[in-house]
Amino acid sequence: MQSKAMLDLNNPHTRQKMLRERLDLGTPLVAAALAEELGISVDTIRRDLIAMEETGLVRRVRGGAIPVTRSSPSYAERAEAPDPGITQLAAKAAGLIENEATLFLDAGTTMNAVAVQLPEAFSGLVVTPAPSVALAALNRGARVQLIGGELCPEGAMATGGAAERAVSAFSADLCLLGACGLWPDFGLSAENGAEAGVKRAMAMAAARAIVVTSSAKLERRGRYRVLELNEIDGLVTNGSSDKLDAFRAAGVEVTCV
Repeated sequence: MQSKAMLDLNNPHTRQKMLRERLDLGTPLVAAALAEELGISVDTIRRDLIAMEETGLVRRVRGGAIPVTRSSPSYAERAEAPDPGITQLAAKAAGLIENEATLFLDAGTTMNAVAVQLPEAFSGLVVTPAPSVALAALNRGARVQLIGGELCPEGAMATGGAAERAVSAFSADLCLLGACGLWPDFGLSAENGAEAGVKRAMAMAAARAIVVTSSAKLERRGRYRVLELNEIDGLVTNGSSDKLDAFRAAGVEVTCV
């Protein structure tokens, strides 16, 4: 990135190009900090953020803006090419599962990887709204309860009121959830409202709710809140230390990979 001395900060296109470069790195934009760093007014930064929001680049929040969560590829596409660090994340999360637990597993490629790595001595029950996760757990030798409902194509999970009611009938020891976004001021989020409802129902019916996510999902926010930060018991992630302080400060137990 060019130094600010080389930039024409009177030109809004130049400023916004610089801000877009930061967004590409997943960096949230804090208006007051940017104004001080660049030697321009907070109002100027706010106008830039408004313009960028109008083009769909950011979502404004109090004090600045955050990157917009991009539309997720289909589940089939993600399954074909999972994130590189997913196996390590899943192994760390699987290590938190007690052998006799009643376990909620969310949908998605991360939860597939967790199901594949269930402890060999696991004798509990896996409850999941995701057929692929159910099959992976079954192949591991686990007892499985599959929750039914209309399958949402983004996450390949059952959704709807019936699914939420079925989940609420259980009393689970642990709920493992994937993330579309995990933003300190907003909590855990999803891009699909129907998915968010089932995820929340699982978390509310479990003694502990732990989010398992890569660093790319930290400091991003989806459209629908799943859980407030104070409703999350733990976080398993490969995120850098500077991204995790806010979660620790909120009382979330952070496990790093």
